[in-house]
Amino acid sequence: MKLTAAIITLNEEKDLPRTLESLGFADEVLVIDSGSVDKTVDVAMRHGARVIQHQFKSYADQRNFADGQAKSEWILSLDADVVVPPKLACEIKSAITNHQYQAYFVGRLNIIWGKIVTVADWGPKDDNHIWLYQKGSGGWQSDVHEQYLTNGSAGQLKERLIHYNYDTVFEYLDKINSYSDMAVKNLTKVSWFSPLIDFGKRYFYKLGFLAGYRGLFLSYLQAIYLISLKIKLRQGLYSK
Repeated sequence: MKLTAAIITLNEEKDLPRTLESLGFADEVLVIDSGSVDKTVDVAMRHGARVIQHQFKSYADQRNFADGQAKSEWILSLDADVVVPPKLACEIKSAITNHQYQAYFVGRLNIIWGKIVTVADWGPKDDNHIWLYQKGSGGWQSDVHEQYLTNGSAGQLKERLIHYNYDTVFEYLDKINSYSDMAVKNLTKVSWFSPLIDFGKRYFYKLGFLAGYRGLFLSYLQAIYLISLKIKLRQGLYSK
């Protein structure tokens, strides 16, 4: 069974080399770029990836387009800042040859501001989604925080992806603004209580306080994201 590693990119010259170097086990590496102005495309081509330009509409659209371009029966969908450790690579190769499932959930270990964070809803049990699947077994949905929904059976891999997530608070704030811009287009209502509830869940129930300042800021900044949604919706910036 052959495997395509599909990556969506936009200005990822810093993180992409590390990701590509971990994909030596894949039969094809496919990069779907949405107009990078840095050296992303050059980096991808130097590592032997097949690069296709596709105008960005949504994250789900980018991934669905990538799936349609893949030449292999199995697809491993990745972000440009994710690394596949050797043990996970072996587990993936084994999984796609045993014909037990049509898709697999894979947890991610998130490295945020230089340290692995396993609390505040950022642990591998929480950040656990379908990233490996047979081509045609389902599709990606949702413009923001997209998920792969399969029409077949799904298993769980034991090993985890390494996600080099946010290097700085500024990077997180930029994501909050861009994600909220996209998410608010499909919303009609956001409760003022949502930020408070979400902060309480992440910081207390999901043990964010155990991660020191990282747990506090991650819980706080996610609440800011929800406040941003509420304010943008209230100001009618994206009224339907």
